[in-house]
Amino acid sequence: MFEKRTPSGFKIWISSFLVACTMFFLFPATVIAQNPSGDQPQMAEVVLSPKSFAETLETFKEEAAKAGWSVLNVNNMAGVLSKRGFTLHPVVIIDVCSGKYSAEILGVDNHRPVSAFMPCRVSIYQTSEGEVYISRMNTAAFLDMMPPEVAEVMSASDREVADMIANTVN
Repeated sequence: MFEKRTPSGFKIWISSFLVACTMFFLFPATVIAQNPSGDQPQMAEVVLSPKSFAETLETFKEEAAKAGWSVLNVNNMAGVLSKRGFTLHPVVIIDVCSGKYSAEILGVDNHRPVSAFMPCRVSIYQTSEGEVYISRMNTAAFLDMMPPEVAEVMSASDREVADMIANTVN
C-alpha cells in the first residue's frame, strides 16, 4: 500500500510536491524541456493546440462533458494574478472529475491518499509567441509508486483525459 510517513517526513514530502506543482504551473517551459539522458520521465505531457486560446478552452470543456466528466472548477490564473499586479498571458487550470474513477479510489480507505492528485487537472495556456498548449500531469510517471489496483484506475482515467485532449486539438 502507501508508505506511512512520520508527520515531519510527510510535511517534507508535501512541501516537495507543492514546490514541484508550483514549478509546473509557473514555469511550463522547464517542464517540457527534453531530458538529454532520457532516464527520468517528464512530469507533464504537453500538446500544442492549433486553435485559439478561447476555442481550445471551450472545446476542452465540451469534450469533457461529452465524455461524461464534470468540470468542477475553472481557475483563471492570469486573471487572479492580474488582480495582484502581475501581467501574464492566459493560463487557465481546469479541474475535471469522473465519478466512476473517483468512487473506485475514494471508496477504499487505503487508497484515499491518492486524493491529493484528484481531481484531474488540465492546464490550457498561451505563450508569449501566441501558441496555445494543453498540459497535464504525466500520470504514467507516477504509476509505479501506486498500488496496482489504484494504478489501473489512474491509468484508465488518464487515457480518457488524453482522448479529451486529442479531440480538443483535432
